[in-house]
Amino acid sequence: MTNRWLLVTDDETWQSLIQSGFWGLSKRYKKTTRKIRKGDQAVAYVKFFSAIYGIIRITSEPYEAKDDPDYPIKFNIEPETFLSEPTSIRPLIRDLSFIRNKKRWYGFFQTSLKAIPEKDFELIRGYLLGKI
Repeated sequence: MTNRWLLVTDDETWQSLIQSGFWGLSKRYKKTTRKIRKGDQAVAYVKFFSAIYGIIRITSEPYEAKDDPDYPIKFNIEPETFLSEPTSIRPLIRDLSFIRNKKRWYGFFQTSLKAIPEKDFELIRGYLLGKI
């Protein structure tokens, strides 16, 4: 079974993540990352812009990088659908089931890693493909 994720970052980090080919997380996500599998897909969301940069594919199981004390949990990624400019998530807010409080929707996008339903993932993917 393929899992769908929301990965949240800032603009500067997003650029370096795509260039490096891996996503890094702090130890506080260790329990959640046990559910990540090679082949999973994720929406890449950038906080500052309240926008999506694209869809990425997770290309490895999570692993520990002992040489990085800030973000020791890593997994490899590659862009699947990549936008050169971020596109706002706001037009989708009312239709996304994982956002329960539509007035304070931004609260859901503060955590670096969250599982999202496949239906919502496909809604976001379709929206992005319409922007390409």
